[in-house]
Amino acid sequence: MRIKFTAVFLLGFIALIFFIHECHDWAHFISGRLICGCWGTKNFDNWTLSKDCNVSSRTQVLVWFAGPVVTYLIIWLSWGMMAKKKSSTVQSLGFSLLFAANPLVRILAAAAGGSDETFGLRQLFQHPDKSNSHAVALTGLILIIVLTAAPLLRAFMLLRGWKEKILFVLFLVLPMYIDKWAYIGLNKLAATGFLSDESFPGVPILVLAWTILLMVVLLSTYKSIMSFLLPRRTIY
Repeated sequence: MRIKFTAVFLLGFIALIFFIHECHDWAHFISGRLICGCWGTKNFDNWTLSKDCNVSSRTQVLVWFAGPVVTYLIIWLSWGMMAKKKSSTVQSLGFSLLFAANPLVRILAAAAGGSDETFGLRQLFQHPDKSNSHAVALTGLILIIVLTAAPLLRAFMLLRGWKEKILFVLFLVLPMYIDKWAYIGLNKLAATGFLSDESFPGVPILVLAWTILLMVVLLSTYKSIMSFLLPRRTIY
């Protein structure tokens, strides 16, 4: 594969990082409404269950798993898209989806004892005296590695030259920082009270406007995302 790196692709890829992040958080938020029967809150990079949620902690675990389920569906969709028999346009989309889903964030969060996955496992399996705390955390880490290893390996094999292999590392690491720095800024903006009125229960107008903006950018740049990887014989 050859790489067609453009400013439009970069804009679309960054929007895709943020959009998948939002899909993850919206999955938490909406599942919280379905399970609790009432709306919680959603802001940038955080969400809460409703204060009136009366379901058990074990049932609430479903809300914690909802975000990762969406993320891993995207990651494994990307795995299928990167298969050898797929066209370069499909492979390009799969490659972008994988790294925009920020798999390294999930691995590092679990390695530090955090992540939605590990928290959910703690709620389900950790002993009251926390005697198996390390075992639960290790299980969460292993689970995440298993769920991300095959798609990452396929992406690595898709890139043939050594320059492309370097790009693999950049695509693996940089989205984590892009996402982190952007949401720090967005949280600071939200803290000023800008567009803080609720668009619907629990969600400020600013948050909804951000999600809509990302969708508009993606619709405007998707062609560049799907032409990022080109066959070796292609001349451009």
